[in-house]
Amino acid sequence: MKNLKKILKFTILTAILLFFMYLAFKDIDFGLLIAELKKTNYFYAIAGTIIGTFLGSYFRALRWRYLLNPLKANIKMSSLFPFVMIGYMMNALIPRGGEVARPVLTAQKENISRAAAFGTIVVERIFDMLSMFIVFGFCLFFFREKISDAFKPYNIEMISLWSSLIILAFVLTVVLMLIKLEKTEQIVERLTRKFLPEKYQSKIHKIFISLISGFLFIKYPKYYFKIFITTALIWICYAVSTYLAFFAFDIKLSFLDANLILVLMSFAMTLPLPGNSAGSYYLFVKTALVSIYGINPETAIGYAIVSHLLGFLGIMASGFYYSIKENYKFSTGINEVES
Repeated sequence: MKNLKKILKFTILTAILLFFMYLAFKDIDFGLLIAELKKTNYFYAIAGTIIGTFLGSYFRALRWRYLLNPLKANIKMSSLFPFVMIGYMMNALIPRGGEVARPVLTAQKENISRAAAFGTIVVERIFDMLSMFIVFGFCLFFFREKISDAFKPYNIEMISLWSSLIILAFVLTVVLMLIKLEKTEQIVERLTRKFLPEKYQSKIHKIFISLISGFLFIKYPKYYFKIFITTALIWICYAVSTYLAFFAFDIKLSFLDANLILVLMSFAMTLPLPGNSAGSYYLFVKTALVSIYGINPETAIGYAIVSHLLGFLGIMASGFYYSIKENYKFSTGINEVES
């Protein structure tokens, strides 16, 4: 039964991936696409990949360090950066696999709670989503009509609004739980007693409290500015990477335009599809460049292919290197994700 579920899940995700790929490539002249790829200036594309994939990941590891400090102070960057890259690699292999592999690795090496370490990954995703929605809200002032026309079937504006409200409600709930931690523990204990068998009660209670511990940075205002700055630097690295890739294809757009394209890339990457969400990435980027900016489809899809593929190769190569260095076994990581 478990193997059947895995096969069914993989089949459904692959079907969605192929559907997006079909939508992205259905009107493409492959002869023109190949010609476009031949004349691409890969220096700019590779420079952008280095900034986005590696410098951006360094700042991500640094921000993660501040989130982990309440659990264990001053974990070495030489430990956190490899775990970030291994996490990216696992995400590329198994949708959302890195969100499990990264905290497990950290917990094992640094002797901290797995659930608490996973809680910091949840916090990371919240900051990433808020960054995306804030920048998207800013871009709406300049491109609202064009965005609505380009993505009318998907109603991205409404999706972003509701997603932002859900995230803010979740954050406020967690803050209240931390402020009233003793009361929260009592409520969780009552609920587990009421709805769960006795053998699971203490385990679930412990996991829940440990998970909430991933949000302990809220109690330490001294980390707020550092977390804000590193979050901004992560986004800037990604935006610079997106902007530099414009030069590779002689696309004459501004840095503000790069931020809008990055927002749409981020939307696409939130879909947990195989191949690092390649299909949705290609479709969203191509649609934005063609419908909003009037770029020809072959140039647009070429831009999407090169920017995605270089990033994919970068995270796979670095993740594989660090997995060997850290003696991380792929089979173990896959079992952790599937368990």
